[in-house]
Amino acid sequence: MRESFGLPILEAMACGVPVITSNTSSMPEVADQAAVYVDPFNFLDIKDKMISILDDGLLQEQMKEKGLKRAADFTWKSSAEQLLSIYELVKY
Repeated sequence: MRESFGLPILEAMACGVPVITSNTSSMPEVADQAAVYVDPFNFLDIKDKMISILDDGLLQEQMKEKGLKRAADFTWKSSAEQLLSIYELVKY
């Protein structure tokens, strides 16, 4: 299964968890500047990024703050409003 939007990223951010995610697909668009990006096919890159976050309390706190702000950009209300505007554009 493939996650095409990045909902687990937003869920983690909303919980105040630092996020490491893929630098591919829509993940950079979803996470913006609030995540650390890795090459999903490079296990050494993933390991190094995990260690860097675990070893740096300041980085953890900065990522938590950025993540909470980024997750707040995505609400059910704004999603519904965007979907409604698309319907309005194509209904005629």
